[in-house]
Order: sequence, then C-alpha cells, then structure tokens
Amino acid sequence: KPGTAIGSAIAVATNRMLESKSKTKVMIVISDGENTAGNIEPITATKLAIAYNIKIYTIGVGQDGRVPYGKDMFGNTQYVENMMNESTLRQIAGIASGRYNRASSNNALQKIFTQIDKYEKAEIKETRFKDTRDFYFIYLTWGLFFFLI
Repeated sequence: KPGTAIGSAIAVATNRMLESKSKTKVMIVISDGENTAGNIEPITATKLAIAYNIKIYTIGVGQDGRVPYGKDMFGNTQYVENMMNESTLRQIAGIASGRYNRASSNNALQKIFTQIDKYEKAEIKETRFKDTRDFYFIYLTWGLFFFLI
C-alpha cells in the first residue's frame, strides 16, 4: 500500500537498535510528517523508542500543495498533492528528547546532519567476516584426471 508509515518505521528502527550496546542511541526521521500508512501511530512508536533510551531527531522535508513527481511516459511532469505536517515531527522530537529541523534544500539538509553529528558522537565497532570455501580440489582432481588420460 503506498504511503508513509512513520510509526512503523520508528518501531522497526527501535527493534533494530535493541541489540546495540552503545550508551547513546539516536534515530533520524526524515519525512513530510504525514502518516498515511502503517499500523502504529507515530507518537505510540516514539514512546516505545524512549522506553529503550533512543533519542529521535526529526527533519521535515517537502512543501504544501502540488509538487512535481517525476515524468509520465510522454515526458510530461506529473504532480502530486502534498501536505506538510510539522506538528507531528515536532511532537516526535519533543517526546524523544531530540530536535526538529526543517530542510528546504540539499545544502540545508547537509548542515542539519553536520549539526546532529556535533551533538551525538559514538564509536561503532563492526566485525566482518566472510565464510569461504576452496574449490580448487575439484578442479585439481579433474585436471589430473585429464592429464593422465
């Protein structure tokens, strides 16, 4: 179903952060604030996140009214009706001890991320491994077989 499920997104991100041993857990929600899909209300999901000490920063993007949304098969610009709901984003940030910011351009968005990066610092250690199997023995066996023939 098309739409934005802010509450579901916060709940899924909270679930993913449960295993983290970090002192501070931070989530960044970038949205227009309209919750049009999903089964969980954004405020309920936010309360769940704060129960696990997750701070949520919200960033509002978009504008009210008709906005261009891609092109159709004839090259004509398609428009979609958009509603900006800053109050929901402000509530989420307020409840979760975060901060709401409005990004009106890519440059503004980069400044917001830089600002959040100054507030929240955490070292992340990641261990990666790759399980490999050698197949040379199969090729060696066939190679020796054909060599002997």
